[in-house]
Amino acid sequence: MYETDVPTERAQARKDPRLSQAHVDEGRTCSDQGAPGEGSPTPVGVSSGPLPVRAPDRGAGRIRSRHTFEELRRSGVRGRSGPLTVSFVRHPEWTGPEVAYAITRRAGNAVARNRLRRRLRAIVSEQASTLPAGAYVVSTGPGGPLFDFDELKVAMGQALEKATRHRAVRQPGAPAERLGADR
Repeated sequence: MYETDVPTERAQARKDPRLSQAHVDEGRTCSDQGAPGEGSPTPVGVSSGPLPVRAPDRGAGRIRSRHTFEELRRSGVRGRSGPLTVSFVRHPEWTGPEVAYAITRRAGNAVARNRLRRRLRAIVSEQASTLPAGAYVVSTGPGGPLFDFDELKVAMGQALEKATRHRAVRQPGAPAERLGADR
């Protein structure tokens, strides 16, 4: 084996390389960053006038009022088809339909329930322009996720028809007519 000449002295530490001033960000401080500044951040980009106004979505809105839910439970007219049940209360003074979805855990795990809810929303948004103004609750049983989109669409159409057909305009506070009620 050949021996090589290995220096016994340690190599001296070098200085960190410095960047020339042309490559340094002048807005940045040399020390550690402190707490972020308060106030609104500076805007990014420039706008050349008023922002465009987005046209309102003509689909069905959401039910947000507890009073509306109580009214649906108390005096809503129901229509059923397959696994779907639709409860309806007419409100002619509203500008359009408002819809809520009630999908029980018996319908499956969260993935199956959310997929079913998205399908039902898509079906209702397609039919929203033809629906009378009022509140709707769409509920489904355990068989709902087993239906494909087209079957759900047919069942939804039938349930909506049963819930909304031949109903006189209801005055608030008056009991709603029930399906099959004799006069």
